[in-house]
Amino acid sequence: MKRRPTTSLGKRRPRRAVVLVFFAVMLLVILTMVAFALDVGYIMLVRTQLQVAADSAAMAAATQLGRPYGEVFETAEKLAGYHVAADKRVQVKDADVELGSWDAATRTFTPSRNRIGNAVRVTARRDAEHGGDVPLFFARAMDVLSFRMRSSAVAMATPRDIAFVVDLSGSMNDDAEPCWATKAIDDEFGPTGYPNVGDELMQRVFEDFGFGDFPGTLGYLGAPWGVTQNSDAYAKLTENNGPLTKSSVPSVYRISKKDSEATRKKKAYSALIDVQLAALMPNAKPTLDSQANYAYWEKYLDYVILSKRTSRGTLPPSQSSERVTGFNNPNRVTFPSASSSVTSAYCNKLGYLTYVQFMMDHGRDSRPVGNQYTPLSLYSEDCPMHAEDTAGGTFHFPPREQPVHAARRALIAAMQVVRERNDSIQDPNQRDWVSIISFDRLSDGGPIVRQSLTGDYSQAMQACTQLQAVSDENASTATETGLLHAQKHIRPRSEGGQGRLGTNKVVVLLTDGVPNLYSSSASTIRQYISEHPSNNFYSGGDMASNAPLVAASAMNGSNWQVFPVGIGLGTNYDFMDRMARLGGTASDKGKSPRGSGNPAEYEERLADIFRTIITNPQVRLVQ
Repeated sequence: MKRRPTTSLGKRRPRRAVVLVFFAVMLLVILTMVAFALDVGYIMLVRTQLQVAADSAAMAAATQLGRPYGEVFETAEKLAGYHVAADKRVQVKDADVELGSWDAATRTFTPSRNRIGNAVRVTARRDAEHGGDVPLFFARAMDVLSFRMRSSAVAMATPRDIAFVVDLSGSMNDDAEPCWATKAIDDEFGPTGYPNVGDELMQRVFEDFGFGDFPGTLGYLGAPWGVTQNSDAYAKLTENNGPLTKSSVPSVYRISKKDSEATRKKKAYSALIDVQLAALMPNAKPTLDSQANYAYWEKYLDYVILSKRTSRGTLPPSQSSERVTGFNNPNRVTFPSASSSVTSAYCNKLGYLTYVQFMMDHGRDSRPVGNQYTPLSLYSEDCPMHAEDTAGGTFHFPPREQPVHAARRALIAAMQVVRERNDSIQDPNQRDWVSIISFDRLSDGGPIVRQSLTGDYSQAMQACTQLQAVSDENASTATETGLLHAQKHIRPRSEGGQGRLGTNKVVVLLTDGVPNLYSSSASTIRQYISEHPSNNFYSGGDMASNAPLVAASAMNGSNWQVFPVGIGLGTNYDFMDRMARLGGTASDKGKSPRGSGNPAEYEERLADIFRTIITNPQVRLVQ
């Protein structure tokens, strides 16, 4: 019988032990690797959490560039605090938020502590001072208890090409028309604590012209010759056996029974100019001299003298149709409370008050006679300039017609905000650029580039001083045309404009919101509305209003921003709100910025609105 071979236990056990040890070591290695991976994963998670917090805080802080550093920091701190890293809210301290400049060419950020640049860097940390070091789990076996980490992000405000589009239609000096607007303003704002705001406004205008105290003295037509102060005053002054027929009257003014009505007018007007007006308005320009300036002052007398039908015909003869009761006086659209008959009370009344009304009605562009402008206009050699301190420095201005003068000063304040916000940005291509476009009529005026797109903010401020409203003759509010001109100007050079690639396009429209002219065809406007239906457009064919709304909608469709800003007592905010919604800038309630109808608050309210627009740029992460 054969025996089965046997193996001693001593020879079999070592082989099993080796295997067991091997598997134990492998298991330990695997567990260590898993533990290491878990710790690495945890570290990466914390890094990601910190990076998201830094990105969010930097983007939010960049929207505050242009505001005080404290506001930038508070915004970064608040947004970072919304995030959690390693189970604790992210904390940023003062040193973790850095203002500075981003150089797009070299992709570098250069800090400039507490100095506004075009970018902000936020660093989110977990360390002993920011929530404590982050504890590890498995690495403790190797005596590694915790780690610290930080992540940074740089966000920049995208440079902007900004067009300020300014309404210079006839209504933009309505507040300074003393024959009707002064009382309407006082009546409107007297109950709210501003009983004399209209008078105070006119006092400043009188000071600019050197006319003394408002309202000055008004003399009734023919008062020096004792004629009756009623509608017959001119007829009595120029009748046979009237006061100008007496032998004591100088021959140049003396009326003869044989004189025609035209001759009588020339003599009577000459007497009124040289005697009555010269005494009432010694500081008026041009000189009150009938030999040198008869044609000009004839227009003023025609403007103010009451026309009357008599047995001698309509007097005065050949009277100009440009009257104080014309020129849209009063403007019932922007001043709905003004009486339509109030201006007739000033007929036959001579003096500085009615002369200022005459100048305001003619505005910057209308010439009463030949090539002669009124002294209100910058085109006149008699236009008085005065110095004023503004947010941007001292500048010289023409007379303070309102509301356009408030617009001048508020725009200068806006340019100063732009300058302060961009002052530390060395690369001019990374700065905001500004331009000023005005609009009024479709022809004999039209949209004008007052300041082409520039980073020279002082030059832009100077351009603001030259803004003046046009005459009240005819319609003059071509809002759409002004917007289209601005769009053409600030589009990139590759598209025929003066703007830059890679910038945000911003259009700020300053108007009372009462358009009455348009340049696009009605069919073009209707077609756009049918292709882009919105209840923000007007129904019923209001083309003058729909045309600028279409322009705003089209610009917003190209990711442009259109900010409509109202100014004046009669601002149509229904129109302004529609434009804000179509232009992509309406508030959460669908509203446009609210200006003020009170002249005492015009400038401050406008400056605040412009500041808000300028100090809320669009931003992007760059690092």
